[in-house]
Amino acid sequence: MRKVALIGRPNVGKSSLFNRLIGQRKAIVEDTPGVTRDRHYALLSLEEKTLLLIDTGGFLSAQEGMEALVAQQIRFAVEEADLLLWVVDASVGLHPEDQTFGEWMRQHRRPEQPIWLVVNKADNERLAQEGSDLYRLGIEPVFFVSAATGRGINALREALYTFASDTDEASQKEAVPRFALIGRPNVGKSSLLNVLLRAPRAIVSDTPGTTRDALYERGEWKGKPFEWVDTAGLRRKAGIPPHSLERYAALRSLEALFSSDVVLLVVDATEPMTAQDLALLRQAEQRGKGIVVILNKIDKLTPSEQETVREWVKSKLLPLDPVPILLVSALTGRGVSSIPSAAFQVYAEGREELPTRELNDTLLPILRQHSHPVVGTLHPSIRFIQQIGVAPPTFLLHVRHGDKLRQPYLDFVRKQIRRLYPFTGWWLRFRLKEEG
Repeated sequence: MRKVALIGRPNVGKSSLFNRLIGQRKAIVEDTPGVTRDRHYALLSLEEKTLLLIDTGGFLSAQEGMEALVAQQIRFAVEEADLLLWVVDASVGLHPEDQTFGEWMRQHRRPEQPIWLVVNKADNERLAQEGSDLYRLGIEPVFFVSAATGRGINALREALYTFASDTDEASQKEAVPRFALIGRPNVGKSSLLNVLLRAPRAIVSDTPGTTRDALYERGEWKGKPFEWVDTAGLRRKAGIPPHSLERYAALRSLEALFSSDVVLLVVDATEPMTAQDLALLRQAEQRGKGIVVILNKIDKLTPSEQETVREWVKSKLLPLDPVPILLVSALTGRGVSSIPSAAFQVYAEGREELPTRELNDTLLPILRQHSHPVVGTLHPSIRFIQQIGVAPPTFLLHVRHGDKLRQPYLDFVRKQIRRLYPFTGWWLRFRLKEEG
């Protein structure tokens, strides 16, 4: 996942802009310079794209005591960021500290690292004109925005979406499949990774939260390279203290989830699948990820109990059917060897493309035979189907009265598509196009 850092001198509105972009009041906002001292992280959702947004403290040239520590945090953010948003103040114009910060940036920024100038507090056209002397900083592109009123924010978000899309395409050319192990704390993710790698790469402890950061490890299956990702255990957000290591670890886990191709949800087979497990599945579905469910610790269950748990979990995942549900034990090694095979199966099936002619020749007669119920005096119908995307498999439905199509009928259409090809482990997405 690409990282974007907000940088600049104090009191230019970085935290306000951070909050405006992510759509919630997460960063502390005051008029007092230096309120933000550490780096704050948040996921910035841009339709189906996601960036990791980093808020930093204000840079001061007199770096002593706390100011020196803040400057160190800014430098860390600059080093890890893929894009820098240099925030300045339109109502003040070109400030001497801006020029000093520019000189500092020339020393610490990577030559190839993109940087955009964001002129904040341009609440109206007059303030935007007054801030035009900031062009003298020599940074392009330039965005005039107002975190307070929302002026210009859509244009900035569109540019960030393009940046995320362009970098995604560039990274995919060299990328190998990435499989992320996720789940609640203490379900055995790190133990599984160690068995899979045949080495104690991840720290294993009975204490929940031992894994703090995502671990990335290369692997190979039948000559095919891929990457494992072990993540920190995720529990309900309300139970995580703010500004804690666990909050950071949870954010890194979600980042790993969003940047993976297939999500391997690890569940403790001795406990029922919880609301938190289902919430993690919804996160994976919403981000268009393939899914494998791993029931760990089956060595503690009898054969009949194992089958009962498997069928119960399957009943909870009916919209995803078929989905691999693996019975494994990290302790004994049973079933662990089937994990790479299942992950690659889901990865491959998510990239399958169905010919348009086959889709329509097979499905349209079925849909005519099982037509949508009349809604008032209107008869909603699907006239044509075409696949327009993979991973996740996405279909465009040419419809009449699409706003009246009911969810059960769309579920019926999904089942018919899966008769042609199962798309194991994937939620099928639909987009509707109205036709006269």
